[in-house]
Amino acid sequence: MPLPPVFPAMDGNQAFLISKNSSKNNNIVMVKILENDQMPFVDVPRISTRVLSGTSTGAAETTVWEQWIEPDGFIPMHYHDTEEVLVILEGEVIIELEQGNQTVCGPASILVASNELHGLHPQSGNRVHLLGIFPTGNPRIWDPEGKPRPLPTADVQTTCNPYEANHESDQLSDERKNV
Repeated sequence: MPLPPVFPAMDGNQAFLISKNSSKNNNIVMVKILENDQMPFVDVPRISTRVLSGTSTGAAETTVWEQWIEPDGFIPMHYHDTEEVLVILEGEVIIELEQGNQTVCGPASILVASNELHGLHPQSGNRVHLLGIFPTGNPRIWDPEGKPRPLPTADVQTTCNPYEANHESDQLSDERKNV
């Protein structure tokens, strides 16, 4: 029986737990522990991302991004070649799809099929806290025309919010409700 994948060599700050599982052929199981400063945190103009797992942290088959979208922030329309799970921890988002849009209030999970065009933005001027989860260590992103997009940790060029008109109509709608 082959051994499980091994994490890359650790640097001085990373901790590994190694144990023997005596009930299953004495395979060695390795667990990598990442603490706050070992999880990359990147601020780009429209979104902040902490990489909880992915190839940059030593994971081969799972990516988890913790993200914060400010009221004027957004995730532009895009798709992936894998399934994505968006876990809305706090806030309210509008998920944009080719078929229309849907408001989702956290806590909630959004299951996005592979190759499904989608984007999202905060509803009514609130900050959103979410997790993006992928079954790969290195998710890939394409724009609606099929051109590769940068990962959110590297995207400093996408600053024009395509949903601003929606934001303004959301705010007007909210203001009318309060009158």
